[in-house]
Amino acid sequence: MMRSLLFLLLSLIMTSLFAEGTTINSADVNVTVNMRNHGYTLGDIITMHAEFTLEQGYIFDLNSVPLQGPINAWLDLRDVTANKEKLADDREFISLDFTWQLFGTVGEAQIIQIPAIILQTLAVEVADDDREPLIITIPEQGFYLSPVLPEQLTSEETLRPIITPPRFDEAMPLNLAFLYLVLGILLALAWLWLQDRIKWLPRHPGAMTLLARQLRQQETIKQTQFTADDLRAIHAGLAGSSGQSLYPNTLDILFEKAPYLSVDKETITQFFDDSWRAFHETNAQDHNISVAETMAWIKRATVSERLFRHAARKS
Repeated sequence: MMRSLLFLLLSLIMTSLFAEGTTINSADVNVTVNMRNHGYTLGDIITMHAEFTLEQGYIFDLNSVPLQGPINAWLDLRDVTANKEKLADDREFISLDFTWQLFGTVGEAQIIQIPAIILQTLAVEVADDDREPLIITIPEQGFYLSPVLPEQLTSEETLRPIITPPRFDEAMPLNLAFLYLVLGILLALAWLWLQDRIKWLPRHPGAMTLLARQLRQQETIKQTQFTADDLRAIHAGLAGSSGQSLYPNTLDILFEKAPYLSVDKETITQFFDDSWRAFHETNAQDHNISVAETMAWIKRATVSERLFRHAARKS
């Protein structure tokens, strides 16, 4: 009996001594962790930054930093970077950057915990103070993990009707295209008119052009012979080309003021004499002036007049 009590007492003493010799300093170290805790799903990368400061006399053990590789079935440590910096007061500042990757998913959004990370310092012997390694714990970090697939529909739920996309407005673009086309045509016609390139609508019509336009509107070409008003209109056109009233003895002024009419000088002179006699003889309506021949030289005079006036403006 006494032998048993002595053995039990000796065991308690040895256990107490062993426990006292292996006690690990667990002084509190303030660890700061920065990590986004939401918006993650299967395959995402998680970055986590942790930092803390060690009091004077402690040296961080870089070998305590976990190695890259699988942590559990759904989490891998892709990369970890540790940096040490000596402060002015001989304290040691430690910063750690972890890169994790998710390989699991959930049925519905929930909070998942990254396991705690245990770090330590090196054992250092100083005068009168044998310091054991200091344990530093980076606590678990929770984050919200979202499911990859949507929730399955049950038989009690019905699909929402498919909303047809709005039809493209075709009327407005067509109307705008037509409007721009019309404006383009009008601008082109205006430019041609300003350049005096429209034969049937000259910008600065001369007397012969105005005469030809008047006779064309009256459809004089369809008549068998000229009326007295037609002859007066032709005389007025010739007078307008010369810039004064014309008489048989002053007809040469016409070809001096309008040299472009000299090509048909003989024809115009014959017309002027015949029409002058028609005006002043007794039987004024009985004349043999050809409508077709007269309209022909008027048309030629119109073209010559336009060319002459165009060349005069350029010079």
